[in-house]
Parts: sequence; structure tokens; C-alpha cells
Amino acid sequence: MSGIINNDPGHGDDAPMSAINVTPLVDVMLCLLIIFMVATPMMGPQGHDVDIPAGRGKKMAEEDFLYSVISVDKTGHVFLGTLPLSTDPAQMQQELAANAKLQEDGMVFLQGDQNVPFDRIVDVLVALKQAQISSVGFVAKPDSKALRQR
Repeated sequence: MSGIINNDPGHGDDAPMSAINVTPLVDVMLCLLIIFMVATPMMGPQGHDVDIPAGRGKKMAEEDFLYSVISVDKTGHVFLGTLPLSTDPAQMQQELAANAKLQEDGMVFLQGDQNVPFDRIVDVLVALKQAQISSVGFVAKPDSKALRQR
């Protein structure tokens, strides 16, 4: 007997193995996987045209702005009026919960720079919810076309 380990001890060295060789099967499956990964995004819709409505509403008083608007600038820094808030969401939640005006009103307006990552806006919304401030409005630029049509 030679030094080769045979899978089927009842046959000689020249007999075919009785085990399944899965290497070609794995190769074919990986090729199919790559083909489907490349082709699938091309099969579906490429996007939808969404006509966003123009912003309407009245201008806020300066005092309301200072005490009721949370702003997120393009660098991701958060401000309550002109007061900077913490960048840590847990600390921000504590600061918002400690604000007597926000707790009394139970509402706040949120405005964010159009270039700020959406994750940062979500962090602020989560901090507001945890601070028991459930009513949130969003501030937008007035649309000049909508203002002229009034």
C-alpha cells in the first residue's frame, strides 16, 4: 500500500474516488453570484421624479426664533437659537430636557443646512424624542414663486 490516503479503502489506487468534488460547483455558483450582483441594479427602476411642494407659511418672530429653533449648520454643529448644544447625542438630550422653555411649550422648530448629513438630523430628532419634546416643525426657505402667487 502506498502513502496516499484513499477515500475508499475497498478499491485500489487507480479506482475513482467515491466522494463528490464540489470545487467546480462552487466556482460556477460564485460566477453566477457575481453576474447577478452586477445585473440586478440594472434591472430595476433607476429613480423616481418627485415634485416637492413649495414651502408656505408665515415668518417667525425673532424672539420665537431665538428660543424655539434648533439649527444644524453644514459642519454638523447644533444650536438652540444662538446657544451651542453638545455634539454628543446623550448630552444633547440632557441639555434639551433641562430647557424650561422647550419643556413648557413641548414643541421646537428644526432647521438644517442642505449639505448636512441626514444622520446628524436623525441624532437631533432622537435627542428631542428622548427629551420628551414630541412636536417638531421643520423650517424651510420661503419659495419666491409661492409668495408671489398669494
